[in-house]
Amino acid sequence: MSDTPRTLAESSVETRAAARTAAWGLAIYAATRVIAIVLASASMASSVAQAIAAEWGAGRVGVTWSDAHAPPPSSGQMARRAAIGAAAGAIAAALLLSFAWATRAALVETAQGPMPWSLLVVGLITAALNAMRDELLLHGVTLRALSSVSSPVARSLACGITSAAAALGEPTATVPLAVASLLFGTALGSLWVRDRGAWMPWGAHTAWLFVVGTVFGGGYADTRVASSSWGGANAGILGGTAAVVALAPIAIVALYLVRRVGSKPQDGG
Repeated sequence: MSDTPRTLAESSVETRAAARTAAWGLAIYAATRVIAIVLASASMASSVAQAIAAEWGAGRVGVTWSDAHAPPPSSGQMARRAAIGAAAGAIAAALLLSFAWATRAALVETAQGPMPWSLLVVGLITAALNAMRDELLLHGVTLRALSSVSSPVARSLACGITSAAAALGEPTATVPLAVASLLFGTALGSLWVRDRGAWMPWGAHTAWLFVVGTVFGGGYADTRVASSSWGGANAGILGGTAAVVALAPIAIVALYLVRRVGSKPQDGG
């Protein structure tokens, strides 16, 4: 009899802690949106400021880049985890672009002349900063709030839901964009659960943004999506049904693999 009141009390404490964490995450995310509006004319400054706000805000609720319950990783271990994630993100981006091109959801045209190194550097830095913001706030804080949830699949799916919610806040939001964001966020969430930290998903997200937004967004090639619901039109390559079809197997495989992690919670730190 004495165990039931104690269990209910503990559950209540966990619920309140999760609510506080989620509320704080929403507040910091709102702050990054304000920064984006205020610094709209200075994209690099905006990305830096948003990344700093995300790092500070996520750190306040205990989100860390590596498992706080494990020995601190070496710089080589962190680089390796980020590199593995980057490889996964680049492969996923290549699969999406190939599928979009093969099904005429997008037209890919090789850019005239060599790709400027300055464009590569700026694009990579911007991708890294934006990935840092989104991974810490959309996924790191989410996993921290759900630290009492043991199911790795449920935790991964929760990251997909927050990604979909963020996509719905975009001016060009569409149903396919929300679904594609849910699938992509789920895959990134599974990397959080497997890695028990941010390095692998951050690497994957950075590579994804760099390949789609820089390399095939006017650098090496220019990708133009079809002006239809299949291509995405103004919503971009993630805003079409083609992206949903391409990302669905990636998310399914990610969830299948994350099931083998076990039930130990990953709390983002």
